[in-house]
Amino acid sequence: MRLLAVLFILQAIFAVGSDARRLRDGGGCAELYVAEEGDTLQTISVKCDDLFILDDNPHIVDSDDIGQGTVLFIRQT
Repeated sequence: MRLLAVLFILQAIFAVGSDARRLRDGGGCAELYVAEEGDTLQTISVKCDDLFILDDNPHIVDSDDIGQGTVLFIRQT
């Protein structure tokens, strides 16, 4: 399970460049979201309209695990 989480994070790091820039410019939530300073799971959930963040991100064990730079998968609805 940890290997899967590490692979997911590595994939996200290499794929996130343009998505992160678009998010900072206020373009809405993409499939990958990079947490910024002050973000919480609740604020990200509201901002991205995604109620399943914990279900879709097994590398987040508890809500205190999120910090600046944490990469999250956002379910597209």
